Amino acid sequence: MSFRPAPAPRRAVVFDVLGTLVDQAGSLRDEVSEAAGLDAVEADPVVEAWLGHVARQQQAIVEGDRPFVPGHALDREALEWLADGGLLPAGAVGRLASASERLRPWPDAVAGLDLLSRDMTVIGLSNADRRTLAGLSGNRGLRWHQVLSAQDAGTYKPAAAVYATAVAAAPSDAGTPVMVAAHAWDLRAAAAAGMGTAYVPRPGGDAPRPGDSFDLRADDLQDLHRLLTAGE
Repeated sequence: MSFRPAPAPRRAVVFDVLGTLVDQAGSLRDEVSEAAGLDAVEADPVVEAWLGHVARQQQAIVEGDRPFVPGHALDREALEWLADGGLLPAGAVGRLASASERLRPWPDAVAGLDLLSRDMTVIGLSNADRRTLAGLSGNRGLRWHQVLSAQDAGTYKPAAAVYATAVAAAPSDAGTPVMVAAHAWDLRAAAAAGMGTAYVPRPGGDAPRPGDSFDLRADDLQDLHRLLTAGE
């Protein structure tokens, strides 16, 4: 009887999605422009108010000040608030409620994930809900071996429980999972949860502070692959 050698362990690489793999603000600006008949300059403050409302509600959930609701419900809540305030026409709310399912990937994202997935286990970890993540996978070609939503933890990043879902989902022989994000706040929380960290800059991301020390800093996903496979 012949025995095949066990395959070499594959590292687990965990990706933030919104802002790191997809251009959230830019995509929503284009969606608002089309749905509400606004130019880019007019759409920018609408998107800023939209995302600001969602961020405040997520923080309230993290702090236990309101029950958990998924991201698509927070999007609709924000849009209805904007329409009530006269910043959006009411007729635009229905179309924009699903806009997060159509966010554009950054130019290196689809090919970069494909490249990384050949050598590593790729996991998505996002504050986006399951519906939105399914839409991004189907509509935009983002591929991962597994994708996890904050909805699975019943709270939002930067709560430790969200990162714990990724640590628990990583294959047992993968070693310490590496969190990849364009947001320094995300990486600080991941490090506190025992994960490795890799910063990839994106327009509109949260840049590291002078005192931040992340394990890797990559220019893009191809560079990240090079750094992760160096010395293998």
